[in-house]
Amino acid sequence: MAAMKELVPEYRAASAKLAMRISEKRSAGASPAELRPLQEALRDVREVQRLLDGYYEVPRSAGIAAVGWNARRSRDDH
Repeated sequence: MAAMKELVPEYRAASAKLAMRISEKRSAGASPAELRPLQEALRDVREVQRLLDGYYEVPRSAGIAAVGWNARRSRDDH
């Protein structure tokens, strides 16, 4: 199985193909009922694509991440 980082370009390509297919069907006069499943699939693919893109764009250094942070004690901690 491919690593998540390797799937990002595949999701981008799938998103582009779906968008082109929707525009082709729309220009051919397809009804909204015919376009709806494609639009829903496009929305889902783009959501996954953004999730994967965002995951790999965030730095993972300990200085930025909340690794090792401890909650400050307050008077309510009795």
